[in-house]
Amino acid sequence: MRAGQKGICVHLSLTQLRIERIIIHEVPKHLRRDTESSPTYSEIESPLDNELRMFFREKIIETAGSPSAFEVVFDSGSTSPVPDLVRSFLAQPPSGFVQMSKSIAQHLHDAQGGASPGGLVTIAECNLDGRKALGILKLEKEEGVRLSQATHEGLRTFDVSYIRDLILTRKTKLFKIGFFRLTEDGGDPPGRVSDEQRGYRPEIEVANFFLTTFLGCRLAEDPRVSTKNFFVVSQKFFNEHIADPAARTQALTHLLSEVTNHRSRINVRDFARTCFPASERQPYLDYLEQSNVGMQEIRKNIELIEGQTKKMALEFENNIAIVGPRDAFADSVTVDSTRGGQARVQITGKLKRARAK
Repeated sequence: MRAGQKGICVHLSLTQLRIERIIIHEVPKHLRRDTESSPTYSEIESPLDNELRMFFREKIIETAGSPSAFEVVFDSGSTSPVPDLVRSFLAQPPSGFVQMSKSIAQHLHDAQGGASPGGLVTIAECNLDGRKALGILKLEKEEGVRLSQATHEGLRTFDVSYIRDLILTRKTKLFKIGFFRLTEDGGDPPGRVSDEQRGYRPEIEVANFFLTTFLGCRLAEDPRVSTKNFFVVSQKFFNEHIADPAARTQALTHLLSEVTNHRSRINVRDFARTCFPASERQPYLDYLEQSNVGMQEIRKNIELIEGQTKKMALEFENNIAIVGPRDAFADSVTVDSTRGGQARVQITGKLKRARAK
């Protein structure tokens, strides 16, 4: 199987997922440092009918079960209370659901800074293949939308049918989710995290506050992430530390070749020997290590960067840019260095068109 094919990554199957119960708490945005605020808690889980169970089931499947979700593990060095809350709840009989969910909502409120929008934290107790699982969803509601609580069995709660209608009308969006499940051997619950709020071509897979500060997790080894980190950090090193324009362009050519060849692994030290003379290898290797790029072989998967491997771009300080397919660069573009350290670029080819733009 070629590097970059999606079959290399194992995506979680959630076809047997069942929603058992859901509870929702409202977490406000921090307005000012001197302003006190706290979540609006539900005192009992929200009433669910089959239609609502299916609605939330589909939302979890399309996020936590998608190729854009990432495997995570609990970080042993984290101070977040979430790992212990999840471990305890999944390992014990189904009690303490409301209090556990309140503790998670309070920690989300404490973890997010003033730049993070307020919203709803939804805790879903699930059953997956006969074993307990837990979904932690952060939903952001449109500014100005006010939510009111209903009373069920004499206790306050949010009406999930109203929440569903807000999502369907795009006044509330599911942006982040953590999903954890019991294993057959009873080990630490593995997780999946998805963050739909990262924008176009993000450099990180999940917002740090959500993954680390809130959930107390770190990304598990994922070939897609490891390959992307190596690719992004290497380009940063080239642009920050290689002054010679020709050498910098050649280094990028080597990098693109390395991530797109048919080998299934990237040997970082072998790549350094290919890309740099002996005297310049160690600074590059040190830079990778300081940027948390592993020094061992990287299992290659270009799924997250595939679009970036098809073209090359040369950007100049005078706002001129040259962009084209990699193959065309190799055949038609030559980069040389002048005595003053500037780049001289020669493009050879038949002129197709000249026009104002």
